[in-house]
Amino acid sequence: MKIKRWQSLKLLRVVLAQALREGRAPFVLMLVLSIISSVAMYFSLRIPEIATNIAYALFTDPDLDFMQTVMPFLGAVAVIFAFKLVFLAYRLLGVRVYRDLKTKFELGLTRKLAALTWESYETHAVSMKIEMVRRSGAEAYMNLAADFIRYMTESIMYLIFYVIIISRISIWIALAFLGASAIYVVIGSYCGDKVYKTYRDTDALYKRRNYLYRTSRSKEAHQDAIANRLYWHLSKRWRMMNDEWSDATIKAETRVSVYNLIPSILYIFIAVGLLYVVVGEIKAGRQEIGYFTMIITTIMNFQWTLTGFSRMFSWYEWDFNVYKDYLDLMKTEEELPNDESSLPEKFSIRFRDVTYTYPQSEHRALNRLDLAINAGDVLAIVGVNGSGKTTFVNMLMELSKKYEGAILVNDRKTSEALGSLRNSCRCIFQDFIEYQFTIRENVALGDVRRHLTDEEIWEILHVVGMKEFVESLPNGLDTTLGQIKKGVELSKGQWQRLAVARLLANKDARIWILDEPTAYLDPLGEIEMYDFIYSLKGDRTVIFISHRLGFAKRADRIIVFKDGRVIEDGTHKSLMANPDGEYAKMYEKQKQWYE
Repeated sequence: MKIKRWQSLKLLRVVLAQALREGRAPFVLMLVLSIISSVAMYFSLRIPEIATNIAYALFTDPDLDFMQTVMPFLGAVAVIFAFKLVFLAYRLLGVRVYRDLKTKFELGLTRKLAALTWESYETHAVSMKIEMVRRSGAEAYMNLAADFIRYMTESIMYLIFYVIIISRISIWIALAFLGASAIYVVIGSYCGDKVYKTYRDTDALYKRRNYLYRTSRSKEAHQDAIANRLYWHLSKRWRMMNDEWSDATIKAETRVSVYNLIPSILYIFIAVGLLYVVVGEIKAGRQEIGYFTMIITTIMNFQWTLTGFSRMFSWYEWDFNVYKDYLDLMKTEEELPNDESSLPEKFSIRFRDVTYTYPQSEHRALNRLDLAINAGDVLAIVGVNGSGKTTFVNMLMELSKKYEGAILVNDRKTSEALGSLRNSCRCIFQDFIEYQFTIRENVALGDVRRHLTDEEIWEILHVVGMKEFVESLPNGLDTTLGQIKKGVELSKGQWQRLAVARLLANKDARIWILDEPTAYLDPLGEIEMYDFIYSLKGDRTVIFISHRLGFAKRADRIIVFKDGRVIEDGTHKSLMANPDGEYAKMYEKQKQWYE
């Protein structure tokens, strides 16, 4: 959605307030230095005038003292040099201000994203803003807080200097010139919007072209293209898309040239009118010949300033939109602080008539769910995709509290229970993150509330069967994993063992949840992984979630989900005793995988 001018000015005021709040002294100093350094432009305009007057004077009067004549010129050069030193200080300070403002912005954004409710991520409009702000928020904020405000400040200073220079003829001429320039800004702004829209219309084609270009050259795509003989097809498709983009770009450039020509023609009339007046002033002896040279330079610089001033809102429209999304996001509902304690060793959990519907959906993901869990249970949650398994896990971890019914811990509502369900649960998901940190840091992520000693980490690695492998690495626990420089790449199985190591690192976790953690493994690898988990669980409650049933035989209870409800609950033997039951039918279809 296009941001209107008045909205941009309002957002700019908010940006300025935020920048002042997060670093008032350095930010104000940077603006002051920006104003001072822009004064150098005034003297750079005066130098052609002084040089021309000196040359003309020396040419017409050879008896003039050379050093005395050139002293004003040398003085102007010295002043510019001094201002250049100020500009250098401004640039160095700008780097610091940019870094500090960006760091504080990103920290604030990270805290906000961590505090958002689960529903925020499940709501399309909010999730789109989250993605946009996460990707471009810091850049947009810095473009507005540093670049835009600096550029606007300097442009205003330049306009003031131009008016001062022209007012040497007459203040009325200067005001008339300023009025004509205002008309130029309005027309230029309109044309600038058209230019921006023209380029934006080709953006989708450009992104599609670049996506195919990058994808066809990635490591993953290379193997697929070679194996399936796709290189020529992808190259042909890229050429077609490139031609389409090129044609659209040529048409866009033609329109842009027309839009750029309109304000340029207007400016020619303004410039010619000003030069006509200046020549008259010089002929009348009211101005020196050097003034003409300065006016020529002023006219050239003035057009660039006016063009930039008229189009800066178009140039920064994307940043204004992203920053508006950021402000909307900062107003989004946050979660209440969670209890930091864990469940007692003996506990029971009861879902009583729990119903949950996702935002923007009319389908009940959980439909009057009744389910009891006891400490030490090993549960297998099974069912087809969309049956409510993952939603049940999200409710168990207290990711949402906007449900109907009640979730009880030791017969008390979760808000009144001693200990937090969320702090007592640790999970391995299907697409668990392969953190490209050191091995020490990877294991320590299991419990960031305390410091794990190297002895504890080595013991955990021994338990998960990775100690010998890590000991064989030159840097041991300090080995970086992944594709970062000098990183070591792990197999999928090793990454999974490292994920289990993070589970073991948290001694307070009473409940382990494994949501499709073996989706990428073959049936034998899946059984090996589940056997591994069984051997490490101790007295913890373990909840396995999968639509593959090879692991379920060893579970204390098998819970079958369908349409957000529990339709079967029992052991493997008891459920198989009913051949018409959902579990028995599913198992019969899959059992050849495991025989």
